[in-house]
Amino acid sequence: MDVVGLTPIIPLVFAFALPLFSVVVGGNRKIIQAYALLGTGLTLISTFKLFQLTYSSSLPIVYTFGKWRAPIGIVYEVDRLSSLIALVTAVLMFLIAIYSYRYLEREKGLEWYYTLYLGLESGLLGVLLTGDAFNLFVMIEVTSIAAYALVMFYRDRKDSVLAGLKYALIGAVGTTMYFLALGVFYGTFGTVNFADLSEKLHSSGNVVLASSVALVLATWAFLIKATIFPNHFWLPEAHPAAPSPISAILSGLVVNVGVYAMIRFLYTLYSGLSWIIGWLSFAIIILGAISSIFGALMMNTQRDVKRLVAYSTIMHMGYLLMAVGVGTQLGLQAALFHLINHAIAKALLFLAVGVFIHVAGSRNIDDLAGLGRKMPITTFSLAIATLSLVGIPPLNVFFSKLLLFNALLEKSFFLALVIAVTSVIALVAYMRVLYTLWLGKPREDLDVKESISMSMICLILALICIAIGLIAPIVLEKLINPAVIQAMDYETYVRAALP
Repeated sequence: MDVVGLTPIIPLVFAFALPLFSVVVGGNRKIIQAYALLGTGLTLISTFKLFQLTYSSSLPIVYTFGKWRAPIGIVYEVDRLSSLIALVTAVLMFLIAIYSYRYLEREKGLEWYYTLYLGLESGLLGVLLTGDAFNLFVMIEVTSIAAYALVMFYRDRKDSVLAGLKYALIGAVGTTMYFLALGVFYGTFGTVNFADLSEKLHSSGNVVLASSVALVLATWAFLIKATIFPNHFWLPEAHPAAPSPISAILSGLVVNVGVYAMIRFLYTLYSGLSWIIGWLSFAIIILGAISSIFGALMMNTQRDVKRLVAYSTIMHMGYLLMAVGVGTQLGLQAALFHLINHAIAKALLFLAVGVFIHVAGSRNIDDLAGLGRKMPITTFSLAIATLSLVGIPPLNVFFSKLLLFNALLEKSFFLALVIAVTSVIALVAYMRVLYTLWLGKPREDLDVKESISMSMICLILALICIAIGLIAPIVLEKLINPAVIQAMDYETYVRAALP
């Protein structure tokens, strides 16, 4: 099972070697691009192999570093939940790497961009594959540091530096809170291995206070990473400042770190412990509802198209939080399916918006007027992304929103109503963008030429959105349901890791 340990190492090795490799090839941009594609491509192959292994095994796959078994050594424990999200991550990182080359054709420092990019991919995969709470902290830090630097890629622009510093500051607060949670875990149970923690939590009814404090600290840290209100403010600042491909990763993948970690804690470590998670689930659902409403309303106040899409992310993260907080199998099915669908559709939306920004040199919606008629492939892709995110059938997000609606309806009619109302509000904001792009009067000073390489990546993602929607029942039966059933079985997770 060496593929488990190898998967996050591949992009990390490529990242460390890239600065030296760049010197050797004299900074040749095409060779650097090919090198980055090789790294992300090999990572995709390794991740796909891991995905196959987990779905053909009844138990999670465990990889021990240095042959030291849990709970003494650090282990990677990969189940269907983590391997499925990892596969989506690897696919998107590969496609966005292709898109990035043309988008950054006028920028210097391509070798540093891809160095951080590969480091970010390593961190994201490490978060998903680890079976150790402290190693999760390390991988969150790797992910965060790379993301901070990529937000500040345009380092000669004041807004980029300020946005990156703001992101780093709130991110540091989150990781500090999680580190405090680790201290409580280790001080109480003498371990930070997920499986060992889960076993001891389920047999230690006399440490309610310590367990509750640790969970609250960890959860709040994850809420920051997932950009949930009132910890959302870094995201609308980061998106306008960052290159569009990085915006696609931030909203499509990086924010998923917080949601995934929350699922792992609530459904694996604390599974069934209603004496701890009952009251917390209520708070999570309320915060999710507030985030959804806030994000939808703020979308309609924006003139900057990237800020508009950023608030859409806050809205959808609220949906995910509500689904996770429900605490049922249907809720987790809805959360996982929506996490995947949102990652694909939101990455597509930022990449399509990025093509227009690349041509117009502006993020202002009015400055993009009429470009849609001259860039049909990109406009089609953007329309698919927006309609999908609103929940128009038969696109992919419609089916995950339908699951969300049903899961929340079991809890409360008013929670389900939040999904419906915010979707309508978001539709108004998206239609304003589409109307301006297609029917607005174009600027006469623009020489519009649609980039084939960037628009083709957008088209591929648009077709994926359509395809998932058309085969949604199969995706649910073959991929989502098996992952959810295994994720909710904490005893199997424990049995696979501990001797």
